[in-house]
Amino acid sequence: MIHLERPPREIADAIGLTRRESRPRRKGGRSCADCYFHRHLLCALDLDQPCSTFRPDSPDGLVPPRQPSLLVREAA
Repeated sequence: MIHLERPPREIADAIGLTRRESRPRRKGGRSCADCYFHRHLLCALDLDQPCSTFRPDSPDGLVPPRQPSLLVREAA
């Protein structure tokens, strides 16, 4: 197990990996700086907008996306 003396956020700031934070927020208020993968140094992408794997960082950790409701249709 790797033990970090500083949180990943501080390490990213120190080595210059937080440059995406300066970019403006996109539709829906999402930005790479809000992504779980970016905040935990798990993202290797440098895009202008959040990618399709964007997951918001929350105190609960990595939360899977909501699944659409299954609608049951009656057979004709």
